[in-house]
Amino acid sequence: MSRYYGTTVDDIFDTMPERFQPQEAKDVDVVVGYECGGEGGGKWRLKVREGAMAVEKVEGDLGPCTATVFAADAETFIGVTLNKIAALDALTSGKLRITGDASLLMNLLPRIFKPYRVPGPAPVTARDIVAGMADRFRPDKAAGVSLKFAYDLTGEGGGRFTVAIADGRCRVTEGLEKDAAVKMTMEASTFVGLMTGTMDATAAFTSGKVRIDGDMGAAAATGRYFDRYVPPDAPRVEELLSLKKVTSIDQRFATGPVMGKWFAGLRERKLLANVCPVCRRTMIHPREVCASCHVRAGEYVELGPEGYVTNYDLVYYASPDPLTGAVRDTPYACAWIMLDGASPEEAFAFEIKKEDLPRLKIGSRVRPVWAEKTVGSFRDLLYFEIID
Repeated sequence: MSRYYGTTVDDIFDTMPERFQPQEAKDVDVVVGYECGGEGGGKWRLKVREGAMAVEKVEGDLGPCTATVFAADAETFIGVTLNKIAALDALTSGKLRITGDASLLMNLLPRIFKPYRVPGPAPVTARDIVAGMADRFRPDKAAGVSLKFAYDLTGEGGGRFTVAIADGRCRVTEGLEKDAAVKMTMEASTFVGLMTGTMDATAAFTSGKVRIDGDMGAAAATGRYFDRYVPPDAPRVEELLSLKKVTSIDQRFATGPVMGKWFAGLRERKLLANVCPVCRRTMIHPREVCASCHVRAGEYVELGPEGYVTNYDLVYYASPDPLTGAVRDTPYACAWIMLDGASPEEAFAFEIKKEDLPRLKIGSRVRPVWAEKTVGSFRDLLYFEIID
């Protein structure tokens, strides 16, 4: 039995009774014959009369028909039925031929039969996904992790589950255990969409479709401990093997005198800004020309090194690196820091120490943390930490 485009000729004719729309065929009295050559082909006769229909497979002669369709092979017949092959192209190439009343096929049959659709895989339920979490667990990614998180999945196919990770093992149980570090509440359909990749995670969280109670960091980390869920009926695709490597050429580039001054300051663990001679604005990073006054700024001052946080962005769902595809560990925060001595227009944007994120707030006093050896590079400044 030949299968093209995920179906067979028999599939198309076997589903005709359920696709028939009798209300559209009350005054119809026709007989249509089908003859399909090659492997997977055969002969069928369709009778439609006064709102009723019957289709049968024929071994011998089709007998008298109002119209007859001749297809050279199963692929052509299936392709035309699914609109994968244009009917006009099949007719002009001779792979499809019609005798009798051709308008019957173009006008009447599309009206009295619903289009044939290739049946999809069995629907995935939230319970199916949760039940397989232990099998998809990756102990190599959870070394030293002791975490318990719960799902409260509402709606059809949902339920309440607790997933516990400890000692390199994963345990899934029914019910919400009270000592779970985080509980995620959502519709079962939302959970299925997130796990199968048909729903964007960021959109789901920001739109309120997912509610998180407890440790947000623990919620963000859960995905890394499991292989991606793949529906059992999903078609197997060819695996793409790749070697992830960032192309790097060992060479140096001149940054110019202004940025060169900035990097020279980093080597000495100083945060340098240049000052506009007109408005006295401090610019950090230094720029050659003041954007407000349009004059060159050649005077340099050292700011900070301490300051206070004026605002910050706390990131829980990081975007992939465009070069490597890797995703940063979350959460992390970029803060706007008003260094001591800076003008009000010039906050310095940099990262905050990860361990300090739980107590980070606007107004927190911070100071820079430097690399053990500074060489005049953007890697010299590691992050800012909160001053106790």
